[in-house]
Amino acid sequence: MIDTSPWVEHNAIAARFDTRVRFWGRVVDQNGDPVKDAEIAASVTTLRLVKVNGRYQEYSMLTARSTADGSFKLEGAEGFSLTIEQIHKVSYVLPSAYQAGTRWPGAKYDYRYLSMDGQGKIFTPDMSKPEVFHLWKLGKPEPLVIGGDTSGLNGPRLYLNAPPEVYRDISMMVKDVGTIQAPQWEVTVTAIDPDGGVIKADPTDIFMFSAPESGYSDSIKFRYGPDGSDQGLGDPGAPVRFFVRSHGGRWHTAAEYFFFSPEQNVRIRSKMRYWLNPSGSRNLEHDAAHPLPEPILK
Repeated sequence: MIDTSPWVEHNAIAARFDTRVRFWGRVVDQNGDPVKDAEIAASVTTLRLVKVNGRYQEYSMLTARSTADGSFKLEGAEGFSLTIEQIHKVSYVLPSAYQAGTRWPGAKYDYRYLSMDGQGKIFTPDMSKPEVFHLWKLGKPEPLVIGGDTSGLNGPRLYLNAPPEVYRDISMMVKDVGTIQAPQWEVTVTAIDPDGGVIKADPTDIFMFSAPESGYSDSIKFRYGPDGSDQGLGDPGAPVRFFVRSHGGRWHTAAEYFFFSPEQNVRIRSKMRYWLNPSGSRNLEHDAAHPLPEPILK
């Protein structure tokens, strides 16, 4: 039998860092129309030890289902932060910006209600201004390769799982042009294929499910740095997004590149993920739950 007396004292102290958690949200599709019956799951983090199914943990789960106007409410827990863990409905997929095998720290999934160190932005829920989440209603999804990898000073080079003379690649070079106090990087994305190309995506396009037909360049170069909303270590700024076309249009890719705030001994940390259609189609719509095997990243 577990002696719970130590947890009573611990929880009494830890409860000072908790507040009542309430959250209002709304789910819409790519056209802005409400999505009914989307399933939402969220975790609420606390320093208290909460007993769930016979074991102790420092979080509790909340679930909800969106109504006819796409709205949902999460409540019934106390803690200092809420994380949207899942937004799901059959025949819909999350935008490219939301998808990942592992969540990205600092992404818009996370909402902080209290700060234990007085740092960071505090989220204030507002019933009149619900947080908006997007789902893409699938039309004709195609089998895609979905993946990503961590990189250092230079970005990864993308190969399909085939000889490079069949499918060539892109390269990403990252040059540090900032300081610890004002981090900034110069990013060069180059298509190695002679008639391939790259193009920077519209930053307002959160889906990236259709590669452009034209407008590609051999290489693009731009400067990038965190947006200033959170300079905490390990927190990324907004992702850099672009499309890539291979030699002869053999494949098309949507890619996102994340830059993390610099650490003391690591000036550049970045991560890329991508959605690649090896059929040659510009259609990048896909069923995220059933990706093709990942290609090789070098």
